[in-house]
Amino acid sequence: MAKIIVALLYILAILIIGIIGGRKVKTADDFATANRKIPFWTNVYSMSSAWIGAGATLGCASMCYAFGIQGFYLAISVGIGAILASLLFSKRIREANVTTIPELIRKYLGARVADWISVLTIFQIFGIAASQIRALGTILQMFIPSLDLLAAIVIMTGVMLVYTVVGGIVSATKTDKLNISLMVLSVMVIIPIIALSKSGGLEGFASKVDASYLTLKHMSIGAMISSGLYFCTSNMLNSENFLRVCGARTAAEARNASLTATLLIYIPYLLFASLAGLLGLVLIPQLGTSDSILPAMVNTLTNPILGAFLLAALLAAVMGTAASVTMLTSITVTRDVIARIKPIEGSTMLNIQRIVTVAVAVLGIIVGYFGSSIVSIMENVGAPCGAALVPILCGIFFWQEKMNEKGTLITIIVAVVTTLGYLALGAPLGISHFLFGIICATITMFVANGICHTIAKKKSAEKGV
Repeated sequence: MAKIIVALLYILAILIIGIIGGRKVKTADDFATANRKIPFWTNVYSMSSAWIGAGATLGCASMCYAFGIQGFYLAISVGIGAILASLLFSKRIREANVTTIPELIRKYLGARVADWISVLTIFQIFGIAASQIRALGTILQMFIPSLDLLAAIVIMTGVMLVYTVVGGIVSATKTDKLNISLMVLSVMVIIPIIALSKSGGLEGFASKVDASYLTLKHMSIGAMISSGLYFCTSNMLNSENFLRVCGARTAAEARNASLTATLLIYIPYLLFASLAGLLGLVLIPQLGTSDSILPAMVNTLTNPILGAFLLAALLAAVMGTAASVTMLTSITVTRDVIARIKPIEGSTMLNIQRIVTVAVAVLGIIVGYFGSSIVSIMENVGAPCGAALVPILCGIFFWQEKMNEKGTLITIIVAVVTTLGYLALGAPLGISHFLFGIICATITMFVANGICHTIAKKKSAEKGV
Protein backbone atom coordinates (compact mmCIF):
# COMPACT_ATOMS: atom_id res chain seq x y z
CA MET A 1 0.00 0.00 0.00
CA ALA A 2 2.86 2.42 0.81
CA LYS A 3 4.26 1.97 -2.69
CA ILE A 4 0.94 2.76 -4.33
CA ILE A 5 0.45 5.87 -2.15
CA VAL A 6 3.94 7.21 -2.92
CA ALA A 7 3.53 6.50 -6.63
CA LEU A 8 0.23 8.38 -6.64
CA LEU A 9 1.75 11.31 -4.74
CA TYR A 10 4.64 11.53 -7.22
CA ILE A 11 2.28 11.35 -10.19
CA LEU A 12 0.03 13.99 -8.65
CA ALA A 13 2.97 16.30 -7.96
CA ILE A 14 4.26 15.94 -11.52
CA LEU A 15 0.85 16.68 -12.97
CA ILE A 16 0.25 19.73 -10.78
CA ILE A 17 3.70 21.24 -11.45
CA GLY A 18 3.44 20.49 -15.16
CA ILE A 19 -0.06 21.87 -15.59
CA ILE A 20 0.78 25.06 -13.68
CA GLY A 21 3.89 25.55 -15.81
CA GLY A 22 1.86 24.86 -18.95
CA ARG A 23 -0.31 27.92 -18.31
CA LYS A 24 2.56 30.02 -19.70
CA VAL A 25 2.54 28.23 -23.04
CA LYS A 26 0.80 30.40 -25.63
CA THR A 27 2.78 29.76 -28.83
CA ALA A 28 4.55 26.95 -30.65
CA ASP A 29 7.92 28.49 -29.69
CA ASP A 30 6.90 28.49 -26.02
CA PHE A 31 6.07 24.79 -26.36
CA ALA A 32 9.39 23.93 -28.05
CA THR A 33 12.01 26.21 -26.45
CA ALA A 34 10.32 28.24 -23.67
CA ASN A 35 10.86 31.26 -25.94
CA ARG A 36 14.65 30.84 -25.47
CA LYS A 37 14.57 32.22 -21.93
CA ILE A 38 15.50 29.22 -19.75
CA PRO A 39 17.64 30.49 -16.79
CA PHE A 40 21.13 28.99 -16.36
CA TRP A 41 20.61 26.85 -13.24
CA THR A 42 17.13 25.82 -14.30
CA ASN A 43 18.74 24.57 -17.50
CA VAL A 44 21.47 22.73 -15.58
CA TYR A 45 18.84 20.83 -13.60
CA SER A 46 16.70 20.31 -16.68
CA MET A 47 19.59 19.09 -18.85
CA SER A 48 20.63 16.65 -16.13
CA SER A 49 17.10 15.32 -15.84
CA ALA A 50 16.75 15.02 -19.61
CA TRP A 51 20.03 13.16 -20.03
CA ILE A 52 19.44 10.89 -17.04
CA GLY A 53 16.86 8.49 -18.34
CA ALA A 54 16.45 4.77 -18.89
CA GLY A 55 19.91 4.41 -20.41
CA ALA A 56 21.70 6.26 -17.62
CA THR A 57 19.74 4.56 -14.83
CA LEU A 58 18.36 1.16 -15.78
CA GLY A 59 20.70 0.76 -18.76
CA CYS A 60 23.96 1.36 -16.88
CA ALA A 61 22.87 -0.85 -13.98
CA SER A 62 21.71 -3.50 -16.44
CA MET A 63 25.04 -3.62 -18.28
CA CYS A 64 27.03 -4.11 -15.08
CA TYR A 65 24.61 -6.76 -13.82
CA ALA A 66 24.90 -8.63 -17.12
CA PHE A 67 28.62 -8.20 -17.84
CA GLY A 68 30.29 -7.30 -14.54
CA ILE A 69 32.96 -4.59 -14.55
CA GLN A 70 32.89 -4.55 -18.34
CA GLY A 71 29.45 -2.98 -18.05
CA PHE A 72 31.06 0.29 -16.95
CA TYR A 73 31.88 0.87 -20.62
CA LEU A 74 28.36 2.29 -21.06
CA ALA A 75 28.77 4.94 -18.35
CA ILE A 76 32.23 5.90 -19.57
CA SER A 77 31.27 6.14 -23.23
CA VAL A 78 28.10 8.18 -22.78
CA GLY A 79 29.91 10.45 -20.33
CA ILE A 80 32.64 11.18 -22.88
CA GLY A 81 29.96 11.79 -25.49
CA ALA A 82 28.22 14.29 -23.22
CA ILE A 83 31.46 16.20 -22.62
CA LEU A 84 32.15 16.35 -26.36
CA ALA A 85 28.59 17.47 -27.06
CA SER A 86 28.95 20.28 -24.52
CA LEU A 87 32.33 21.47 -25.78
CA LEU A 88 31.89 21.02 -29.53
CA PHE A 89 28.22 21.49 -30.36
CA SER A 90 26.12 23.21 -27.67
CA LYS A 91 27.31 26.78 -28.24
CA ARG A 92 27.23 26.45 -32.01
CA ILE A 93 23.73 24.97 -32.01
CA ARG A 94 22.40 27.84 -29.89
CA GLU A 95 24.15 30.39 -32.12
CA ALA A 96 22.32 28.90 -35.09
CA ASN A 97 19.03 29.91 -33.43
CA VAL A 98 17.15 26.76 -34.51
CA THR A 99 14.67 24.39 -32.87
CA THR A 100 15.35 20.99 -34.47
CA ILE A 101 18.33 19.16 -35.95
CA PRO A 102 16.92 19.28 -39.51
CA GLU A 103 16.48 23.06 -39.15
CA LEU A 104 20.17 23.25 -38.33
CA ILE A 105 21.06 21.18 -41.39
CA ARG A 106 18.76 23.25 -43.62
CA LYS A 107 20.48 26.44 -42.54
CA TYR A 108 23.90 25.22 -43.70
CA LEU A 109 23.27 22.65 -46.44
CA GLY A 110 19.84 23.35 -47.89
CA ALA A 111 16.38 21.81 -47.96
CA ARG A 112 17.13 18.52 -49.73
CA VAL A 113 19.76 17.43 -47.23
CA ALA A 114 17.53 18.54 -44.33
CA ASP A 115 14.62 16.47 -45.66
CA TRP A 116 16.75 13.34 -45.67
CA ILE A 117 18.06 14.10 -42.20
CA SER A 118 14.50 14.65 -40.96
CA VAL A 119 13.58 11.05 -41.67
CA LEU A 120 16.70 9.65 -40.00
CA THR A 121 16.40 11.96 -37.00
CA ILE A 122 12.79 11.00 -36.38
CA PHE A 123 13.76 7.32 -36.26
CA GLN A 124 16.72 8.02 -33.97
CA ILE A 125 14.94 10.12 -31.36
CA PHE A 126 11.84 7.95 -31.58
CA GLY A 127 14.00 4.95 -30.63
CA ILE A 128 15.09 6.80 -27.50
CA ALA A 129 11.49 7.75 -26.71
CA ALA A 130 10.31 4.14 -27.05
CA SER A 131 13.06 2.92 -24.71
CA GLN A 132 12.09 5.47 -22.05
CA ILE A 133 8.42 4.53 -22.35
CA ARG A 134 9.31 0.87 -21.81
CA ALA A 135 11.38 1.82 -18.76
CA LEU A 136 8.47 3.76 -17.22
CA GLY A 137 6.33 0.65 -17.37
CA THR A 138 9.11 -1.58 -16.03
CA ILE A 139 9.44 0.58 -12.92
CA LEU A 140 5.70 0.94 -12.31
CA GLN A 141 5.44 -2.84 -12.23
CA MET A 142 7.60 -2.77 -9.12
CA PHE A 143 5.03 -0.52 -7.45
CA ILE A 144 2.11 -2.66 -8.55
CA PRO A 145 3.30 -6.22 -9.38
CA SER A 146 -0.17 -7.28 -10.48
CA LEU A 147 0.09 -5.02 -13.53
CA ASP A 148 1.39 -6.59 -16.71
CA LEU A 149 4.06 -4.65 -18.63
CA LEU A 150 1.71 -3.28 -21.30
CA ALA A 151 -0.76 -1.88 -18.77
CA ALA A 152 2.07 -0.30 -16.78
CA ILE A 153 3.53 1.29 -19.91
CA VAL A 154 0.15 2.71 -20.93
CA ILE A 155 -0.52 4.22 -17.49
CA MET A 156 2.84 5.97 -17.15
CA THR A 157 2.83 7.16 -20.75
CA GLY A 158 -0.58 8.70 -20.10
CA VAL A 159 0.78 10.58 -17.08
CA MET A 160 3.77 11.83 -19.07
CA LEU A 161 1.51 12.93 -21.91
CA VAL A 162 -0.79 15.04 -19.74
CA TYR A 163 1.82 17.56 -18.62
CA THR A 164 3.84 17.32 -21.85
CA VAL A 165 0.91 18.07 -24.13
CA VAL A 166 -0.25 20.92 -21.88
CA GLY A 167 3.05 22.66 -21.24
CA GLY A 168 5.77 21.37 -23.57
CA ILE A 169 9.31 22.34 -22.58
CA VAL A 170 8.03 24.87 -20.03
CA SER A 171 6.33 22.13 -18.01
CA ALA A 172 9.30 19.83 -18.53
CA THR A 173 11.78 22.30 -17.03
CA LYS A 174 9.47 22.88 -14.06
CA THR A 175 9.02 19.18 -13.28
CA ASP A 176 12.73 18.50 -13.86
CA LYS A 177 13.68 20.24 -10.60
CA LEU A 178 11.62 17.73 -8.61
CA ASN A 179 12.87 14.84 -10.74
CA ILE A 180 16.58 15.64 -10.45
CA SER A 181 16.35 16.11 -6.67
CA LEU A 182 14.77 12.68 -6.23
CA MET A 183 17.19 11.05 -8.65
CA VAL A 184 20.41 12.38 -7.13
CA LEU A 185 19.37 11.63 -3.56
CA SER A 186 18.32 8.10 -4.40
CA VAL A 187 20.77 6.80 -7.01
CA MET A 188 23.89 8.66 -5.87
CA VAL A 189 23.36 8.42 -2.10
CA ILE A 190 20.74 6.06 -0.67
CA ILE A 191 20.91 3.08 -3.06
CA PRO A 192 24.76 2.82 -3.06
CA ILE A 193 24.86 3.01 0.75
CA ILE A 194 22.25 0.28 1.14
CA ALA A 195 23.81 -1.93 -1.54
CA LEU A 196 27.31 -1.62 -0.12
CA SER A 197 26.04 -2.31 3.39
CA LYS A 198 24.08 -5.41 2.35
CA SER A 199 26.97 -6.81 0.31
CA GLY A 200 29.58 -6.28 3.04
CA GLY A 201 31.35 -3.39 1.35
CA LEU A 202 33.58 -3.68 -1.70
CA GLU A 203 35.72 -6.31 0.02
CA GLY A 204 32.68 -8.40 0.87
CA PHE A 205 31.34 -8.04 -2.66
CA ALA A 206 34.67 -9.16 -4.16
CA SER A 207 34.69 -12.28 -1.98
CA LYS A 208 31.11 -13.26 -2.92
CA VAL A 209 30.85 -12.46 -6.62
CA ASP A 210 31.75 -14.91 -9.38
CA ALA A 211 35.35 -13.95 -10.15
CA SER A 212 34.65 -13.96 -13.90
CA TYR A 213 32.55 -10.80 -13.48
CA LEU A 214 35.68 -8.97 -12.38
CA THR A 215 37.44 -9.85 -15.64
CA LEU A 216 36.89 -9.00 -19.31
CA LYS A 217 35.40 -12.39 -20.25
CA HIS A 218 31.65 -11.72 -20.43
CA MET A 219 31.68 -9.50 -23.54
CA SER A 220 34.04 -9.50 -26.48
CA ILE A 221 36.35 -6.50 -26.57
CA GLY A 222 35.20 -5.72 -30.10
CA ALA A 223 31.54 -5.65 -29.09
CA MET A 224 32.34 -3.51 -26.06
CA ILE A 225 34.33 -0.97 -28.09
CA SER A 226 31.85 -0.76 -30.96
CA SER A 227 28.85 -0.40 -28.64
CA GLY A 228 30.76 2.15 -26.56
CA LEU A 229 31.60 4.16 -29.66
CA TYR A 230 27.94 4.11 -30.64
CA PHE A 231 26.76 5.54 -27.32
CA CYS A 232 29.64 8.02 -27.18
CA THR A 233 29.04 9.42 -30.64
CA SER A 234 25.24 9.22 -30.47
CA ASN A 235 25.36 11.15 -27.20
CA MET A 236 27.27 13.85 -29.08
CA LEU A 237 24.04 14.45 -31.01
CA ASN A 238 22.55 15.72 -27.77
CA SER A 239 19.02 14.66 -28.73
CA GLU A 240 17.62 14.67 -25.20
CA ASN A 241 19.03 18.12 -24.51
CA PHE A 242 18.56 19.65 -27.95
CA LEU A 243 15.48 21.67 -27.01
CA ARG A 244 17.13 22.86 -23.79
CA VAL A 245 20.27 23.95 -25.65
CA CYS A 246 18.06 25.82 -28.11
CA GLY A 247 16.12 27.34 -25.20
CA ALA A 248 19.13 28.77 -23.36
CA ARG A 249 19.29 32.55 -23.07
CA THR A 250 22.67 32.79 -24.83
CA ALA A 251 25.08 30.54 -26.70
CA ALA A 252 27.62 30.77 -23.89
CA GLU A 253 24.98 29.74 -21.34
CA ALA A 254 24.01 26.79 -23.53
CA ARG A 255 27.59 25.48 -23.52
CA ASN A 256 28.27 26.21 -19.86
CA ALA A 257 24.98 24.78 -18.61
CA SER A 258 25.52 21.61 -20.62
CA LEU A 259 29.10 21.18 -19.36
CA THR A 260 28.11 21.93 -15.75
CA ALA A 261 25.28 19.41 -15.86
CA THR A 262 27.59 16.79 -17.37
CA LEU A 263 30.45 17.11 -14.89
CA LEU A 264 28.50 17.95 -11.75
CA ILE A 265 25.58 15.54 -12.05
CA TYR A 266 25.46 13.36 -15.16
CA ILE A 267 28.79 11.51 -15.06
CA PRO A 268 28.74 10.85 -11.28
CA TYR A 269 25.19 9.57 -11.65
CA LEU A 270 26.21 7.19 -14.45
CA LEU A 271 28.98 5.71 -12.35
CA PHE A 272 26.84 5.27 -9.22
CA ALA A 273 24.04 3.61 -11.21
CA SER A 274 26.61 1.23 -12.74
CA LEU A 275 28.04 0.44 -9.30
CA ALA A 276 24.57 -0.42 -8.00
CA GLY A 277 24.04 -2.85 -10.88
CA LEU A 278 27.40 -4.47 -10.21
CA LEU A 279 26.59 -4.96 -6.52
CA GLY A 280 23.30 -6.52 -7.56
CA LEU A 281 25.23 -9.57 -8.78
CA VAL A 282 25.63 -10.77 -5.20
CA LEU A 283 22.49 -9.22 -3.73
CA ILE A 284 19.95 -10.58 -6.25
CA PRO A 285 21.54 -13.36 -8.34
CA GLN A 286 19.63 -15.03 -11.16
CA LEU A 287 17.13 -12.21 -11.62
CA GLY A 288 16.23 -13.25 -15.14
CA THR A 289 16.14 -9.84 -16.82
CA SER A 290 19.01 -7.43 -16.27
CA ASP A 291 16.83 -4.41 -17.15
CA SER A 292 15.00 -4.83 -13.83
CA ILE A 293 17.99 -5.09 -11.49
CA LEU A 294 17.81 -1.57 -10.02
CA PRO A 295 14.07 -1.56 -9.25
CA ALA A 296 14.39 -5.17 -8.03
CA MET A 297 17.10 -4.13 -5.56
CA VAL A 298 14.92 -1.32 -4.29
CA ASN A 299 11.97 -3.65 -4.03
CA THR A 300 13.73 -6.39 -2.07
CA LEU A 301 16.41 -4.62 0.00
CA THR A 302 14.41 -1.79 1.59
CA ASN A 303 11.39 -1.38 3.83
CA PRO A 304 8.10 -0.49 2.10
CA ILE A 305 8.21 3.26 2.76
CA LEU A 306 11.85 3.82 1.76
CA GLY A 307 11.44 1.44 -1.13
CA ALA A 308 8.45 3.37 -2.39
CA PHE A 309 10.42 6.63 -2.24
CA LEU A 310 13.34 5.10 -4.15
CA LEU A 311 11.08 3.63 -6.82
CA ALA A 312 9.51 7.06 -7.26
CA ALA A 313 13.02 8.40 -7.86
CA LEU A 314 13.58 5.81 -10.58
CA LEU A 315 10.34 6.92 -12.20
CA ALA A 316 11.60 10.50 -12.01
CA ALA A 317 14.86 9.49 -13.66
CA VAL A 318 13.05 8.21 -16.71
CA MET A 319 10.17 10.69 -16.81
CA GLY A 320 12.26 13.73 -17.77
CA THR A 321 13.96 12.01 -20.69
CA ALA A 322 10.74 10.38 -21.87
CA ALA A 323 9.02 13.77 -22.01
CA SER A 324 12.00 15.43 -23.73
CA VAL A 325 12.48 12.98 -26.56
CA THR A 326 8.75 12.53 -27.11
CA MET A 327 8.46 16.31 -27.50
CA LEU A 328 11.51 16.52 -29.76
CA THR A 329 10.16 13.76 -32.00
CA SER A 330 6.78 15.48 -32.30
CA ILE A 331 8.31 18.91 -32.92
CA THR A 332 10.61 17.49 -35.60
CA VAL A 333 7.71 15.72 -37.32
CA THR A 334 5.59 18.88 -37.16
CA ARG A 335 8.18 21.44 -38.25
CA ASP A 336 10.33 19.39 -40.61
CA VAL A 337 7.77 17.10 -42.23
CA ILE A 338 4.21 18.41 -41.92
CA ALA A 339 5.12 22.09 -42.20
CA ARG A 340 7.29 21.32 -45.25
CA ILE A 341 4.28 19.79 -46.99
CA LYS A 342 1.80 22.47 -45.95
CA PRO A 343 2.94 25.71 -44.25
CA ILE A 344 1.43 26.15 -40.78
CA GLU A 345 1.90 28.78 -38.11
CA GLY A 346 0.47 30.34 -34.96
CA SER A 347 -2.00 28.37 -32.87
CA THR A 348 -2.34 25.76 -35.62
CA MET A 349 1.34 24.88 -35.23
CA LEU A 350 0.95 24.56 -31.46
CA ASN A 351 -2.12 22.33 -31.78
CA ILE A 352 -0.50 20.06 -34.35
CA GLN A 353 2.61 19.71 -32.16
CA ARG A 354 0.37 18.55 -29.32
CA ILE A 355 -1.53 16.07 -31.51
CA VAL A 356 1.68 14.62 -32.92
CA THR A 357 3.06 14.29 -29.37
CA VAL A 358 0.16 11.96 -28.54
CA ALA A 359 0.69 9.98 -31.75
CA VAL A 360 4.41 9.57 -31.05
CA ALA A 361 3.67 8.33 -27.53
CA VAL A 362 1.17 5.75 -28.81
CA LEU A 363 3.71 4.41 -31.31
CA GLY A 364 6.31 4.47 -28.53
CA ILE A 365 4.09 2.21 -26.42
CA ILE A 366 3.98 -0.36 -29.23
CA VAL A 367 7.72 -0.31 -29.99
CA GLY A 368 8.66 -0.13 -26.31
CA TYR A 369 6.50 -3.10 -25.42
CA PHE A 370 7.78 -5.39 -28.18
CA GLY A 371 11.43 -4.26 -28.01
CA SER A 372 13.89 -6.80 -26.60
CA SER A 373 15.58 -4.44 -24.12
CA ILE A 374 16.05 -0.77 -23.29
CA VAL A 375 19.61 -0.54 -24.63
CA SER A 376 18.95 -2.57 -27.80
CA ILE A 377 15.96 -0.40 -28.75
CA MET A 378 18.11 2.75 -28.62
CA GLU A 379 21.08 1.20 -30.40
CA ASN A 380 19.31 -0.57 -33.26
CA VAL A 381 16.73 2.07 -34.17
CA GLY A 382 19.16 4.99 -33.98
CA ALA A 383 22.20 3.49 -35.71
CA PRO A 384 21.65 4.79 -39.30
CA CYS A 385 20.99 8.34 -38.07
CA GLY A 386 24.01 8.39 -35.81
CA ALA A 387 26.27 7.02 -38.54
CA ALA A 388 25.21 9.83 -40.88
CA LEU A 389 24.68 12.76 -38.55
CA VAL A 390 27.81 12.68 -36.37
CA PRO A 391 30.27 13.19 -39.26
CA ILE A 392 27.94 15.69 -40.95
CA LEU A 393 27.65 17.87 -37.83
CA CYS A 394 31.42 17.79 -37.38
CA GLY A 395 31.78 18.78 -41.01
CA ILE A 396 29.34 21.68 -40.70
CA PHE A 397 31.05 23.15 -37.66
CA PHE A 398 34.70 22.37 -38.41
CA TRP A 399 35.03 21.86 -42.21
CA GLN A 400 32.29 24.16 -43.41
CA GLU A 401 34.09 25.59 -46.46
CA LYS A 402 34.14 22.15 -48.13
CA MET A 403 30.66 20.95 -47.13
CA ASN A 404 28.07 20.94 -49.92
CA GLU A 405 24.71 19.46 -50.79
CA LYS A 406 25.78 16.72 -53.22
CA GLY A 407 28.64 15.43 -51.11
CA THR A 408 26.45 15.35 -48.00
CA LEU A 409 23.64 13.51 -49.77
CA ILE A 410 26.13 10.87 -50.88
CA THR A 411 27.34 10.61 -47.26
CA ILE A 412 23.79 10.04 -46.00
CA ILE A 413 23.09 7.34 -48.58
CA VAL A 414 26.35 5.53 -47.77
CA ALA A 415 25.61 5.73 -44.02
CA VAL A 416 22.15 4.19 -44.37
CA VAL A 417 23.11 1.51 -46.91
CA THR A 418 26.26 0.38 -45.10
CA THR A 419 24.65 0.39 -41.64
CA LEU A 420 21.54 -1.55 -42.61
CA GLY A 421 23.31 -3.74 -45.19
CA TYR A 422 25.99 -4.77 -42.73
CA LEU A 423 23.32 -5.55 -40.12
CA ALA A 424 21.40 -7.67 -42.65
CA LEU A 425 24.58 -9.64 -43.38
CA GLY A 426 24.92 -10.51 -39.69
CA ALA A 427 27.87 -8.22 -38.83
CA PRO A 428 30.52 -10.41 -40.56
CA LEU A 429 33.53 -8.36 -39.38
CA GLY A 430 32.72 -8.73 -35.69
CA ILE A 431 32.00 -5.03 -35.11
CA SER A 432 28.59 -3.40 -34.73
CA HIS A 433 26.57 -2.18 -37.69
CA PHE A 434 26.77 1.34 -36.30
CA LEU A 435 30.56 1.34 -36.09
CA PHE A 436 30.86 -0.03 -39.62
CA GLY A 437 28.39 2.58 -40.89
CA ILE A 438 30.03 5.56 -39.22
CA ILE A 439 33.48 4.57 -40.50
CA CYS A 440 32.14 4.33 -44.06
CA ALA A 441 30.15 7.58 -43.71
CA THR A 442 33.09 9.54 -42.28
CA ILE A 443 35.41 8.47 -45.10
CA THR A 444 32.68 9.23 -47.63
CA MET A 445 32.03 12.68 -46.14
CA PHE A 446 35.61 13.80 -46.66
CA VAL A 447 36.00 12.21 -50.09
CA ALA A 448 32.58 13.08 -51.57
CA ASN A 449 32.43 16.64 -50.23
CA GLY A 450 36.02 17.27 -51.26
CA ILE A 451 35.46 16.03 -54.81
CA CYS A 452 32.10 17.79 -55.24
CA HIS A 453 33.58 21.02 -53.84
CA THR A 454 36.49 20.85 -56.30
CA ILE A 455 34.19 20.14 -59.27
CA ALA A 456 31.87 23.01 -58.33
CA LYS A 457 34.85 25.33 -57.95
CA LYS A 458 36.18 24.39 -61.39
CA LYS A 459 32.77 24.91 -63.00
CA SER A 460 32.49 28.28 -61.33
CA ALA A 461 35.94 29.26 -62.56
CA GLU A 462 35.09 28.17 -66.13
CA LYS A 463 31.93 30.26 -66.09
CA GLY A 464 33.95 33.18 -64.87
CA VAL A 465 36.29 32.83 -67.84
